[in-house]
Amino acid sequence: MTKNKNNMETRKFNAEDMGQLWKLHSVVYNFRRNFNGDKPPEPDPLANPPEWSWGVFEGKKLLAGMTELEYLMTFDGHKAKMSGISGVGTLPESRHAGCVRRIFEKLLPEAYEKGVVFSNLTPFSHEFYRKFGYETACARNQLSLNAKDFVVIKPKGEFVQVFPGDDTSALAKIHSSYITGLNHGISRDYWPDNRAWKIYIRDDPYTTGNFLYVWRDEKGRARSYIKYQDVTEEGAHNMSVWELVYMDKDALYGALGIVAGLAAQFKKVKWMMPTFIDPFDFVGDSWSVGSTLTPRDMTRVVNVAEALCLMRRPEGEGAYIAELADDPHVPANKGKYRVEFGAGITQVKRTAKKADITCDLLTLAQLVTGYRSLENAMITRKNGLVVNGNLETLKRVFTARPQHVTEYF
Repeated sequence: MTKNKNNMETRKFNAEDMGQLWKLHSVVYNFRRNFNGDKPPEPDPLANPPEWSWGVFEGKKLLAGMTELEYLMTFDGHKAKMSGISGVGTLPESRHAGCVRRIFEKLLPEAYEKGVVFSNLTPFSHEFYRKFGYETACARNQLSLNAKDFVVIKPKGEFVQVFPGDDTSALAKIHSSYITGLNHGISRDYWPDNRAWKIYIRDDPYTTGNFLYVWRDEKGRARSYIKYQDVTEEGAHNMSVWELVYMDKDALYGALGIVAGLAAQFKKVKWMMPTFIDPFDFVGDSWSVGSTLTPRDMTRVVNVAEALCLMRRPEGEGAYIAELADDPHVPANKGKYRVEFGAGITQVKRTAKKADITCDLLTLAQLVTGYRSLENAMITRKNGLVVNGNLETLKRVFTARPQHVTEYF
């Protein structure tokens, strides 16, 4: 059905609109919820604020919507504002009317004005979101391994189960240490009133099968934690690891010790693990390891100048000129930037001089976040990168760094 675009309004939600968003998600994501009960559902004190969601309306009817979560992410030793895009959906009868595009046309310029540096999302289609400047910038290894093979990791220390309402300070300390050296790590202390951690531990393990354990070393220090779900597949119980967070090598294998202890209970261990961990380290016989690289998360640079300023600095001093070819949604990003680094500081200024490197938004997202090095990007089949000179400096600047988006949204 063709929609009259002149009758469409793109705006943020208010509290009265949220019921329509839940119904939209019921249609497009197969989420089930009773909308016909005698009593309306109790308000969820941990729900996202209505103003985090955007919608395209025709009159009072919601045609499409998405949620823009406000995050703070780690980036090369800094904390940068990040916009997490979630819950994107359009009613079947309103598709192909450009509704999602209309939202991004308002959302991205506003994010720039609010100081957002990056925007992340998990796509249903990578090609679809490339139209809005997003590119794959974080991958995960989908691990499948026989639980019994973990018996080579001998349990030590102790495990303490965490329940809804428990103190989360130990979890927060472990998580903060874990994300310090990662790009895309999400700070869970950013939202007020400890809301992120309250959401994280809210599941009752006995009704959901979601279990959370803190591992303490022989001195009683909380050093890692593991959150997993008991998933039944083809008549067998499998451990699906939701998150494993650790402070050091001993803490990683300390947490994995729980798998050895539960080897008789589970057939398989499955984990969407970060790519900087080698799953072949876990067991003696590597033939049992199944690992598939999954290009899960996409990133967009919302503020190019700020991203270049926050980037890691190589040793010594240097300078280069980078040019962003175009940004149709945030025109302020387009242009050339002279980046000077040294003595513990980076300066970024506009310039009219010839660029050493010219790239499109998609290539920039991968280079700036460290998803790929410049040398790797130069052999891509895509045409979004041109290097004109100053190659040695550029190779020192644009290096590969550890990646891991630590939230699911």
